[in-house]
Amino acid sequence: MATKNEQGEKRINAKRIVSWVGSALMLASLGFIGRRLFLSAEDVDFSVFANPMIVFALLSVALLEGVGIVLASVNYRALVANVSGVKVKWPLALVVYTMSNLYKYIPGGVMYVLGRNKMAVDTDELSHAKVALSTVMEGIFIALAAVTVAAAFSWEHSTYYLRQQEIPAWVGLIAVIVVSAALPILFFKRKALLALWRDMKRDAKDLRFVIIIRRFVFALVLMILWAFTFLAVLMLLGQEVTAGLGVTIMGLYMLSWLAGFITPGAPSGLGVREAVMVMFMAGTVNEGILISAMVMHRVLTVVGDVSAYGMALAYAGGKKLTEREA
Repeated sequence: MATKNEQGEKRINAKRIVSWVGSALMLASLGFIGRRLFLSAEDVDFSVFANPMIVFALLSVALLEGVGIVLASVNYRALVANVSGVKVKWPLALVVYTMSNLYKYIPGGVMYVLGRNKMAVDTDELSHAKVALSTVMEGIFIALAAVTVAAAFSWEHSTYYLRQQEIPAWVGLIAVIVVSAALPILFFKRKALLALWRDMKRDAKDLRFVIIIRRFVFALVLMILWAFTFLAVLMLLGQEVTAGLGVTIMGLYMLSWLAGFITPGAPSGLGVREAVMVMFMAGTVNEGILISAMVMHRVLTVVGDVSAYGMALAYAGGKKLTEREA
């Protein structure tokens, strides 16, 4: 059996390896981010930057995006504590979450999930399985929140749009077949699904109904915040919006965001989100402004993601400085 010293040395080596891998992923992420900004530059209407007030407003949108990511890390830390009973230190939780959030720009779309495991490496008694379970549950909450916002804000517009499309009969037939096949599977597998839920509750330390609702509501607020940032960019670029149209646009944006979120292999939903937005919004808003807003919002989202990481690093650095002075 390995001695305590040997076990400690192995743990230190594991931390070093994770740190090196994290640094490599960070460099790769920054490379992909830089490439995206370079490719997007030619599609951005830079004339808006002649107005200092619009520049300030756009930077505020980017900052709001960053604040949203930081708030998401707060919700995730609480979820990890609910699942594992272990409270990750604030600086570690914020830095790891915001850093791994940048990994989503790496093609494949799974590196950000793996990046969060650094919390388990650097936190005693926290297992990788608990971090993975927390990530899965966060994804479920986010998807449900996105569906809720999309349905509540744009149901009438979306259903009207679909009714106007000439959808071939075979598409409807395939949909009926898929649903007909899925329902019996869900019915006969309901015991297995319930058993899976019981196992999740058994493995988790605190997953009371009120806790689940709290995490979902937090995710719901974040989805509304991110939908609002797109609406703000659209308005700043010149789109006239009434209150009703603004709510619809936020719902349609969240519908497109959800499509990108659930599409495997698309880094940060790239391409998928934009295609759905054009399909549902082209007849509702000025198409030229819509295209510019999509590109601009992508750029601001990238800036927000990077700024969130910067805010987390600043907080962690300030925390260390305070501890040294104490």
